[in-house]
Amino acid sequence: MPRGILWKGVVSMSTLPMTGDFIRESLELHLFWARIIKEHLIFLESGFMCKDADWMQEADALKCSFEEILHEANCLADGKVGIEVMKSGELFTNKTLKAEQKTQELTCIPINSQLTVETMSLHPYMGVGMGMVPCEQEIAEQVYALNEKALACACNVYEFTDRALKAILQCCITSHNFPSLYEHQMKETEMYMKQIRKLQNHQYTDPTCHMVEMQMFWDHIMKEHAEVISHLLDPKEKAMITRADHFAQAYEQLLNQLGNGTVPDQSFRRITNETIRVTGEFKDFKAAGTDAILCCQLRSLILPLLADHVLREAIHYLRILGLPLPEFKGGKG
Repeated sequence: MPRGILWKGVVSMSTLPMTGDFIRESLELHLFWARIIKEHLIFLESGFMCKDADWMQEADALKCSFEEILHEANCLADGKVGIEVMKSGELFTNKTLKAEQKTQELTCIPINSQLTVETMSLHPYMGVGMGMVPCEQEIAEQVYALNEKALACACNVYEFTDRALKAILQCCITSHNFPSLYEHQMKETEMYMKQIRKLQNHQYTDPTCHMVEMQMFWDHIMKEHAEVISHLLDPKEKAMITRADHFAQAYEQLLNQLGNGTVPDQSFRRITNETIRVTGEFKDFKAAGTDAILCCQLRSLILPLLADHVLREAIHYLRILGLPLPEFKGGKG
């Protein structure tokens, strides 16, 4: 029998990291990404035509699978998630509940806002009691199983999104969403799956290499956010369109500076601090746009939940940019 695997699929604790980090990092990952993926499915479902009821139903079923993932993460996460994550705004903002309620009203797509209430009610980990005592070993096994379930669900979502994109590009179906939105969502689903696999396989990544990878990934994501926002705004919203285009250009320049990721330390420090500045401004732009959409004061095709969704992703990126590295701290988000 291979080391770490017990009969009938029970995972031995020898396969799990012997620290609380596995539990904390896994749960923080799902509290952020499971919400993001379930919202992706809401946006896809809202974009299909009425005649494509089968596509809508499949998207809704996948959404429900991620509501289950998020609920399970909520149930396991009380007292086990870092206070920085809980306070950051990446899991929920002061606009999330209202954005969910308004989006459900506008689209008639059911959105389980109780999940947001659950997440808002979580208590952060306060730095005591996270040794691998028997209770923690049991929780680690439950988290390991949740990771496997989330990975399988994410693979299903990736396959569905890819299949829908191909159908659109072959003119078999149409959608109110740009084809590039499908590609964008697939990139994010891939990142989620990659991070789950790293946790399950106990893969260590050098902090500096991880930061470079994160900046290259999230700069692309932020650039695409800016481009899509520009195209979803009404042509009369000229000032907002100009600002969105400005952010797209700023992230393009940052990506050019990162090149293939081989950057001297001093240059990387400078690029990181510039990225923090740009992303802070972009976060404020997104927050103002979300407020305007919720107050019905912005002409656009942007759903309220989509506005809050991209805001949370900017906040998430800012927290990553503020993480300490050996002999280097880029700054605080």
